Amino acid sequence: MNVFRSRARAAGQRKVTMRKAFALVSALAVALAVSTTIAPAQGTTRSVSSDDATKVRDLTLELVGQVQNSAPGVSPATSIQYGYLSYLRGLPIFKAEPQNESTALFTFYTDTTTSRVFNTGSIRVVNREGTLTVYSDPAANGSFASPDSFRDGTPVLVAGLRQQVILDTTTGAFTAQNLNTIISTSPFQGPSGTLQLGKAGDRFRTIIFGHLNAPGPPSAYIAGYTHSVSDAPKRSGKH
Repeated sequence: MNVFRSRARAAGQRKVTMRKAFALVSALAVALAVSTTIAPAQGTTRSVSSDDATKVRDLTLELVGQVQNSAPGVSPATSIQYGYLSYLRGLPIFKAEPQNESTALFTFYTDTTTSRVFNTGSIRVVNREGTLTVYSDPAANGSFASPDSFRDGTPVLVAGLRQQVILDTTTGAFTAQNLNTIISTSPFQGPSGTLQLGKAGDRFRTIIFGHLNAPGPPSAYIAGYTHSVSDAPKRSGKH
Protein backbone atom coordinates (compact mmCIF):
# COMPACT_ATOMS: atom_id res chain seq x y z
CA MET A 1 0.00 0.00 0.00
CA ASN A 2 2.78 2.39 0.84
CA VAL A 3 4.33 1.75 -2.56
CA PHE A 4 1.08 2.60 -4.37
CA ARG A 5 0.66 5.73 -2.27
CA SER A 6 4.20 6.85 -3.06
CA ARG A 7 3.61 6.29 -6.78
CA ALA A 8 0.32 8.24 -6.67
CA ARG A 9 1.98 11.08 -4.78
CA ALA A 10 4.81 11.22 -7.33
CA ALA A 11 2.33 11.24 -10.20
CA GLY A 12 0.43 14.13 -8.60
CA GLN A 13 3.62 16.09 -8.15
CA ARG A 14 4.49 15.56 -11.83
CA LYS A 15 1.06 16.89 -12.86
CA VAL A 16 1.53 20.01 -10.71
CA THR A 17 5.01 20.53 -12.15
CA MET A 18 3.67 20.16 -15.69
CA ARG A 19 0.89 22.66 -15.00
CA LYS A 20 3.42 25.19 -13.71
CA ALA A 21 5.66 24.61 -16.70
CA PHE A 22 2.72 25.06 -19.08
CA ALA A 23 1.71 28.28 -17.31
CA LEU A 24 5.28 29.59 -17.57
CA VAL A 25 5.48 28.78 -21.29
CA SER A 26 2.12 30.50 -21.87
CA ALA A 27 3.29 33.61 -20.00
CA LEU A 28 6.47 33.75 -22.05
CA ALA A 29 4.46 33.40 -25.26
CA VAL A 30 2.19 36.28 -24.28
CA ALA A 31 5.18 38.44 -23.35
CA LEU A 32 6.84 37.66 -26.67
CA ALA A 33 3.66 38.52 -28.57
CA VAL A 34 3.33 41.83 -26.72
CA SER A 35 6.96 42.80 -27.34
CA THR A 36 6.61 41.89 -31.02
CA THR A 37 3.51 44.07 -31.27
CA ILE A 38 5.20 47.01 -29.57
CA ALA A 39 8.37 46.86 -31.65
CA PRO A 40 6.77 47.95 -34.94
CA ALA A 41 5.01 50.79 -33.15
CA GLN A 42 8.32 52.01 -31.77
CA GLY A 43 9.86 51.63 -35.21
CA THR A 44 7.03 53.69 -36.69
CA THR A 45 7.79 56.50 -34.26
CA ARG A 46 11.47 56.45 -35.17
CA SER A 47 10.66 56.51 -38.88
CA VAL A 48 9.47 60.11 -38.67
CA SER A 49 13.04 61.38 -38.91
CA SER A 50 15.56 62.79 -41.32
CA ASP A 51 16.50 59.24 -42.34
CA ASP A 52 13.12 58.76 -44.01
CA ALA A 53 12.58 62.33 -45.23
CA THR A 54 12.73 62.99 -48.96
CA LYS A 55 15.94 64.95 -49.53
CA VAL A 56 15.47 67.93 -51.85
CA ARG A 57 19.02 68.26 -53.19
CA ASP A 58 18.17 70.60 -56.09
CA LEU A 59 17.47 73.77 -54.08
CA THR A 60 15.34 75.77 -56.50
CA LEU A 61 13.94 78.62 -54.43
CA GLU A 62 12.65 82.09 -55.26
CA LEU A 63 12.53 84.89 -52.74
CA VAL A 64 11.18 88.39 -52.17
CA GLY A 65 12.45 90.67 -49.44
CA GLN A 66 13.96 93.82 -48.06
CA VAL A 67 17.30 94.96 -46.66
CA GLN A 68 18.22 96.95 -43.58
CA ASN A 69 21.82 98.17 -43.40
CA SER A 70 23.50 99.58 -40.31
CA ALA A 71 23.77 103.34 -39.98
CA PRO A 72 26.77 105.08 -41.62
CA GLY A 73 29.81 105.09 -39.35
CA VAL A 74 28.91 101.86 -37.54
CA SER A 75 31.89 99.50 -37.44
CA PRO A 76 31.79 96.76 -38.44
CA ALA A 77 28.99 97.52 -40.87
CA THR A 78 26.13 95.02 -40.89
CA SER A 79 23.27 94.14 -43.18
CA ILE A 80 20.17 92.03 -42.56
CA GLN A 81 18.12 90.73 -45.49
CA TYR A 82 14.73 89.18 -44.80
CA GLY A 83 11.52 88.17 -46.52
CA TYR A 84 9.62 85.15 -47.80
CA LEU A 85 9.91 82.33 -50.31
CA SER A 86 7.66 82.83 -53.32
CA TYR A 87 8.56 79.43 -54.83
CA LEU A 88 9.80 76.16 -53.36
CA ARG A 89 9.97 73.22 -55.75
CA GLY A 90 6.37 73.78 -56.88
CA LEU A 91 4.94 73.19 -53.37
CA PRO A 92 1.90 75.10 -52.11
CA ILE A 93 3.69 77.61 -49.87
CA PHE A 94 1.03 80.21 -49.19
CA LYS A 95 -1.65 79.86 -46.53
CA ALA A 96 -4.25 81.93 -48.38
CA GLU A 97 -4.77 84.78 -50.82
CA PRO A 98 -3.29 87.25 -51.49
CA GLN A 99 0.09 85.58 -51.90
CA ASN A 100 2.51 87.88 -50.08
CA GLU A 101 4.55 88.14 -46.88
CA SER A 102 1.43 87.92 -44.68
CA THR A 103 0.42 84.48 -46.06
CA ALA A 104 3.84 82.94 -46.80
CA LEU A 105 4.54 79.62 -45.06
CA PHE A 106 8.32 79.85 -45.55
CA THR A 107 10.50 82.84 -44.69
CA PHE A 108 14.20 83.68 -44.69
CA TYR A 109 16.51 85.84 -42.63
CA THR A 110 20.10 86.66 -43.58
CA ASP A 111 22.46 88.25 -41.04
CA THR A 112 25.76 89.54 -42.47
CA THR A 113 28.81 91.62 -41.59
CA THR A 114 30.77 93.65 -44.16
CA SER A 115 34.35 92.44 -44.57
CA ARG A 116 35.61 94.86 -47.28
CA VAL A 117 34.50 97.50 -49.78
CA PHE A 118 36.02 98.39 -53.17
CA ASN A 119 35.21 101.34 -55.45
CA THR A 120 35.85 101.71 -59.17
CA GLY A 121 34.25 104.72 -60.81
CA SER A 122 30.53 104.71 -60.02
CA ILE A 123 30.62 101.01 -59.13
CA ARG A 124 30.93 99.88 -55.52
CA VAL A 125 31.71 96.27 -54.54
CA VAL A 126 30.76 95.12 -51.05
CA ASN A 127 31.88 91.76 -49.61
CA ARG A 128 30.01 90.30 -46.66
CA GLU A 129 29.96 87.10 -44.62
CA GLY A 130 27.16 85.72 -42.50
CA THR A 131 24.36 83.23 -42.07
CA LEU A 132 21.16 82.43 -43.96
CA THR A 133 18.25 80.73 -42.19
CA VAL A 134 15.10 79.43 -43.86
CA TYR A 135 12.06 79.00 -41.60
CA SER A 136 8.83 77.04 -41.77
CA ASP A 137 6.14 79.32 -40.38
CA PRO A 138 2.63 77.79 -40.32
CA ALA A 139 1.38 80.94 -38.57
CA ALA A 140 2.16 82.91 -41.77
CA ASN A 141 2.49 86.22 -39.94
CA GLY A 142 5.32 87.95 -41.81
CA SER A 143 5.32 91.74 -41.89
CA PHE A 144 7.95 94.00 -43.45
CA ALA A 145 7.19 96.49 -40.68
CA SER A 146 8.72 93.93 -38.29
CA PRO A 147 11.84 92.19 -39.68
CA ASP A 148 11.90 89.77 -36.73
CA SER A 149 8.55 88.34 -37.87
CA PHE A 150 10.50 86.58 -40.64
CA ARG A 151 12.49 84.55 -38.12
CA ASP A 152 9.85 83.49 -35.61
CA GLY A 153 9.16 80.14 -37.31
CA THR A 154 10.99 76.81 -37.07
CA PRO A 155 14.43 76.72 -38.76
CA VAL A 156 14.55 74.10 -41.53
CA LEU A 157 17.86 75.16 -43.12
CA VAL A 158 20.89 77.08 -41.84
CA ALA A 159 23.78 78.00 -44.15
CA GLY A 160 26.94 80.00 -43.88
CA LEU A 161 27.46 82.42 -46.76
CA ARG A 162 29.82 84.75 -48.53
CA GLN A 163 28.10 87.64 -50.33
CA GLN A 164 29.30 89.95 -53.08
CA VAL A 165 27.21 93.03 -53.85
CA ILE A 166 27.86 95.10 -57.00
CA LEU A 167 26.19 98.52 -56.71
CA ASP A 168 25.73 101.24 -59.32
CA THR A 169 26.02 104.31 -57.10
CA THR A 170 24.52 106.50 -59.83
CA THR A 171 21.22 104.63 -60.21
CA GLY A 172 21.06 102.76 -56.89
CA ALA A 173 20.53 99.45 -58.68
CA PHE A 174 22.59 96.46 -57.57
CA THR A 175 23.09 92.74 -57.98
CA ALA A 176 24.34 90.33 -55.34
CA GLN A 177 25.54 86.75 -55.28
CA ASN A 178 25.65 84.56 -52.18
CA LEU A 179 27.63 81.34 -52.03
CA ASN A 180 25.82 79.32 -49.36
CA THR A 181 27.12 76.19 -47.62
CA ILE A 182 24.54 74.29 -45.57
CA ILE A 183 25.44 73.94 -41.90
CA SER A 184 22.32 72.13 -40.76
CA THR A 185 18.95 71.11 -42.15
CA SER A 186 15.84 69.69 -40.47
CA PRO A 187 12.89 67.69 -41.90
CA PHE A 188 9.48 69.32 -42.14
CA GLN A 189 6.03 68.15 -43.13
CA GLY A 190 5.19 68.88 -46.76
CA PRO A 191 1.89 68.34 -48.55
CA SER A 192 2.93 64.85 -49.72
CA GLY A 193 5.20 63.71 -46.90
CA THR A 194 8.28 64.65 -44.91
CA LEU A 195 10.83 66.77 -46.79
CA GLN A 196 14.34 67.99 -46.06
CA LEU A 197 16.18 70.77 -47.90
CA GLY A 198 19.56 69.35 -48.88
CA LYS A 199 22.10 68.11 -46.35
CA ALA A 200 25.02 69.54 -44.41
CA GLY A 201 27.87 70.42 -46.76
CA ASP A 202 25.69 71.01 -49.83
CA ARG A 203 26.26 74.33 -51.58
CA PHE A 204 23.93 76.61 -53.51
CA ARG A 205 24.01 80.14 -54.90
CA THR A 206 21.55 82.96 -54.36
CA ILE A 207 21.27 85.52 -57.17
CA ILE A 208 19.72 88.80 -56.04
CA PHE A 209 18.54 91.91 -57.86
CA GLY A 210 17.73 95.04 -55.89
CA HIS A 211 17.43 98.79 -55.63
CA LEU A 212 18.40 101.18 -52.85
CA ASN A 213 15.65 103.02 -51.04
CA ALA A 214 16.79 106.40 -49.71
CA PRO A 215 16.43 107.52 -47.04
CA GLY A 216 14.66 104.34 -45.87
CA PRO A 217 13.78 102.24 -44.06
CA PRO A 218 14.17 99.78 -45.61
CA SER A 219 17.61 100.34 -47.05
CA ALA A 220 16.69 98.39 -50.21
CA TYR A 221 14.17 96.13 -51.91
CA ILE A 222 15.31 92.75 -53.26
CA ALA A 223 14.14 89.69 -55.17
CA GLY A 224 16.04 86.66 -56.40
CA TYR A 225 16.40 82.93 -56.81
CA THR A 226 18.74 80.07 -55.93
CA HIS A 227 20.35 77.15 -57.72
CA SER A 228 22.50 74.27 -56.52
CA VAL A 229 26.26 74.24 -56.97
CA SER A 230 27.96 71.05 -58.13
CA ASP A 231 31.49 70.32 -57.07
CA ALA A 232 34.06 70.91 -59.78
CA PRO A 233 34.94 67.71 -61.67
CA LYS A 234 38.13 66.02 -60.55
CA ARG A 235 41.05 65.87 -62.91
CA SER A 236 41.89 62.46 -64.25
CA GLY A 237 45.61 63.16 -64.17
CA LYS A 238 45.93 62.57 -67.91
CA HIS A 239 47.39 65.31 -70.14
